[in-house]
Amino acid sequence: MLKKEESITAPAAKDNFDLGGGFGDAAEDDEDDDMNGGLGANWSMAKPLSTTTVQDDGEDDADDWGAAREEAAAAMEREAERKAREEKIRTEAELERKQRLADAAARGEEILAQRKEEEENAALLRVQKEKEAEEKKKKAREAARAELQSVEQTVDLDAQRDIMKQYENFGMDGELGDGSSPASDFGF
Repeated sequence: MLKKEESITAPAAKDNFDLGGGFGDAAEDDEDDDMNGGLGANWSMAKPLSTTTVQDDGEDDADDWGAAREEAAAAMEREAERKAREEKIRTEAELERKQRLADAAARGEEILAQRKEEEENAALLRVQKEKEAEEKKKKAREAARAELQSVEQTVDLDAQRDIMKQYENFGMDGELGDGSSPASDFGF
């Protein structure tokens, strides 16, 4: 460490400031001009690093280090709290997402059960209507069969005799002439 009241300065690069305008060798001047940026100027000047004095006060350093440590600890604590909040938010969002998925799955199962019940009801109704239609057909067949069986076969002999007489007399009434066939009228 530096002692109290010591001045910190950088050593001077050159003690004298040379503008290069002397009456020296011309070739030497040209070389110097090329190396020093031209125009015969020497631009390398020393600058002092600090003109302030360093105080050797251990308490100030300890206070600064303590404050820096406290600030770092506070920053780490804030960072830990922020990470905990973010993790909590992430966890809550994940739970909420899982709950929505579970609710959607339950609602989907509910809808599927409802559709299945409706389809079963429709199928039962369809089967019931088919049975009713079959019963109606069966009753109609039985009624037709009963009606058919109730018909008695009767023969009216008097009506049949009259029909036969009309048939026999059809050609005899003189309409066709003397009993010849109708084809003879045409010259056959």
